[in-house]
Amino acid sequence: MFKPIGDSLSKVGQPDPAAVIAESDVNRVFAVLHGFYGNLFFSKFATGAVENGEDQGIANARRIWAHGLRDYDAETIKTALRNCQVRHPEYPPSLPQFSGMCAAAKLRPTWTSSGPRALDMSDGLRSKYARQAREIMAKHDAKRRVVRDGFVPSAPGLDGLKQAIANAVGMAGGDEVGTLLRLDRMLAGKAA
Repeated sequence: MFKPIGDSLSKVGQPDPAAVIAESDVNRVFAVLHGFYGNLFFSKFATGAVENGEDQGIANARRIWAHGLRDYDAETIKTALRNCQVRHPEYPPSLPQFSGMCAAAKLRPTWTSSGPRALDMSDGLRSKYARQAREIMAKHDAKRRVVRDGFVPSAPGLDGLKQAIANAVGMAGGDEVGTLLRLDRMLAGKAA
């Protein structure tokens, strides 16, 4: 049921080679972070045990970082490195922090439809709605012209005059109905 601890420990510092980024890329990440933070970055990993000219803690950290950054391409990692100076100005990020910055910088795929859309409508229905929209826009344009120009086309004769007076009173902020009633009374008195 459980694997022996010795088997698990022997694989800790050696992740699957297919699931890591290139060693040169990890070396560049370490070089940039060393450039940003100096020996403060390497002191997080250094153990003092040197083998083949390299501290074993730093070598192990490189392997772990290579495994931890396997999901990100070079451009995403470069963007995260640029963001380090802003998000971590004093202390170097840990692998989880740096991985989070890579995840935030990673380009996300855009959604594309491969099949028919659920909201498609027939050409006839689309034409009907387009016609209604044009009619509504024409009404709004007419109202804007009235406000802008102050001109309202009216019918000839007395009815046109009444309409023009009512529109003028309405534009001035008065009582159109009261004005029309007074006008009717005045005209009725002259006709009698």
